Amino acid sequence: MELAIYFANYERLSEVDQALHAVDLNEIPGYLNAAMFLLDPNLIDNVGNVTALKWMNPLLAKGLDFTRLYFGQEFCQYLTPKAEELEQAYYHGRQLGWQFTYVTGGYLAEPALEATRRNLTKLAELEPTAEVVFNDWGVLRMLRRDFPDFVPVMGRVLNKQVRLNLFTETGAELPISRDGINMDFEELRRKQIAAYRDVNVSNPDYLPHLHAWGVRGIDMDMTPQGVERPEDGWNLQLGFYYPWGFIATARNCPTAGTVDVTRMFMVKDKPCGQPCRKYNCSPNLMQFETPLVMRGPTLFVFHADYAAPYFNGQLKYERLIYQPYIPL
Repeated sequence: MELAIYFANYERLSEVDQALHAVDLNEIPGYLNAAMFLLDPNLIDNVGNVTALKWMNPLLAKGLDFTRLYFGQEFCQYLTPKAEELEQAYYHGRQLGWQFTYVTGGYLAEPALEATRRNLTKLAELEPTAEVVFNDWGVLRMLRRDFPDFVPVMGRVLNKQVRLNLFTETGAELPISRDGINMDFEELRRKQIAAYRDVNVSNPDYLPHLHAWGVRGIDMDMTPQGVERPEDGWNLQLGFYYPWGFIATARNCPTAGTVDVTRMFMVKDKPCGQPCRKYNCSPNLMQFETPLVMRGPTLFVFHADYAAPYFNGQLKYERLIYQPYIPL
């Protein structure tokens, strides 16, 4: 298995040593309470990172190490890094001996597509056969037409999964009416979970197109129910992000709407004030024990105990993408 590490901007990447430093929260009185109640989003990131490292350290202790840098912005077109920042990240990763993967965004308007083109042009100068994660079909078209030597990987924004699944625990009641269904309860439950485990790439009318377009891999989110993967693995490399998954995202941004109300309702080409770098807007869902974090236009979830099968060998995949910080 390959270990990758993901940073959304160069400022975060420059803190890589701190991000990989394990800390005992018991040695920092009051740290956890501060992280849960203050507005600074970095505190939530840091607590999540400390918790996630407890899962990562056994892998590192077995001799696995990071060999690839994921860099770029998946969720917000206004946070797309500049070409100069991409170049800095590329050389930083190479100095650490890591391969480089550039992550491009989803739901991109024309200005963001042009910014992405500038970054891909710069990347082609640095490494003509680099790996690029696409989260927008327009970016894939750009890759095939103008940068055919890059290696395309389909990102998780385009991967349709049932992410907020509340009904997979043993003994949980089925969220459907059983009227008229003559089937054993456990069998019905198994079939429902199997449906939750399905993903769009398994569609036989869809998968051949990905292969024809040269897609080499697909990245996904961890989910409580896992993923139903065939024996041939769809002939695609499979990667999972940890510990931050996303539940939903969009072009318009409720967080930006706190400083410019029109941004809640329409896409605007003018620069954004980036309030997502200052605070979270976190909803509390009583029926879901895992905390959710609203950052920018995206709702994130911290993968908790249900991540165990992804670490103990029950699920087969080729790449684990570790995110020390929420990727915004």
